[in-house]
Amino acid sequence: HETVRRAEGTRCRIYAPVGAHSDLLAYLVRRLLENGANSSFVHQLTDEEVEPEDIARDPLETVEKQGPASNPAIPSPSAIFGAGRRNSKGFDITDPVALAAIDKAKVEFAGPDRWHAKPITRAAGYGKQRPVVNPAKPEEVVGTVSEATAKQVATAVRIAVEAQPAWARRAVAERAAILNRGADLYEANAVEFFALAAREAGKSLADGVAEVREAVDFLRYYATEAANAEPGTEARGVIACISPWNFPLAIFTGQIAAALVTGNSVIAKPAEQTPLIAFRAVELLREAGVPEDVIQLLPGDGPSVGGPLTSDPRIAGVCFTGSTEVAKLIEKQLAETAAPDAMLIAETGGLNAMIVDSTALPEQAVRDILASAFQSAGQRCSALRVLYVQKDVEKKMLEMLK
Repeated sequence: HETVRRAEGTRCRIYAPVGAHSDLLAYLVRRLLENGANSSFVHQLTDEEVEPEDIARDPLETVEKQGPASNPAIPSPSAIFGAGRRNSKGFDITDPVALAAIDKAKVEFAGPDRWHAKPITRAAGYGKQRPVVNPAKPEEVVGTVSEATAKQVATAVRIAVEAQPAWARRAVAERAAILNRGADLYEANAVEFFALAAREAGKSLADGVAEVREAVDFLRYYATEAANAEPGTEARGVIACISPWNFPLAIFTGQIAAALVTGNSVIAKPAEQTPLIAFRAVELLREAGVPEDVIQLLPGDGPSVGGPLTSDPRIAGVCFTGSTEVAKLIEKQLAETAAPDAMLIAETGGLNAMIVDSTALPEQAVRDILASAFQSAGQRCSALRVLYVQKDVEKKMLEMLK
């Protein structure tokens, strides 16, 4: 700095971050690497062979003259899964412009008692109507739901049994195309899903975006993979899909998509806490082309809907996400009443651990620990429950975590 001051006769600001060695070392190394790179502004500023005009040139002008600056070997975000499957649309909620656009669109879905759900089926006999409240603001009524009855369940199963063979006879490509149209409709209605995820399920906007993207990815994934099913594979029949409240669109959609694209008819029972977002999803799937009787929605609780549904001997299988306790009850029920080849796909709780050793970067470890343990208030099957820390770094890790 003194050399520059004497040679140029000008003042020179010295940038001197101050702090403990453990905090600053990694930071200073990054600065040295950045400033020492040939492409660095700091490096080029003192290189007499680089013209001042080159340093000051607008990089966007350079890109426009040379053509695309991206590496053609690296796929764009929408193409990361290859030509056969388009990635879900992303939303940069750190961008004030994107955030403002979302907020402006969400105004349409503001106000009390905005959504109304009911069984989507030709089976008559709705049960009680009840309010659906915002879990973050129990005084706020988000909408209402008319719940299904046990009698309605029996009729819905009969309807699904009758509709399934014609659906199974349709070409796989045709069923896959319907799922892809459903994915497009999900994206077209993403902001409504964000509002529903926040007001009915208590999700943050970041979680709402992830929820919609995962649901869209499920639809497109199963649409793509259906063509790879083993030759001679036949649909099973009527599949009961019972989904949880913590991923009320993503898991709900994943269960349904897998069953539909393989030629099965579906009776979906969403979590009793989140029937509104499930109702909207089924409406869009029907709009995409899923026949009326092939997908039916029966909102309600376990005793009124879940129990009668899983105990119906005409059910060919159950997809369930929830507690291990309930999964065991369903397993026992299927063993007593279902056909011998009836399936149970159960995704239940886990005891998930993270191991942090002395090679881990503490900042990254702490970031991931907090995200895993506390997103959805820890109410996820993937939530971190046990943390193992190497003794050498225990003190620093726990201080940073606190």
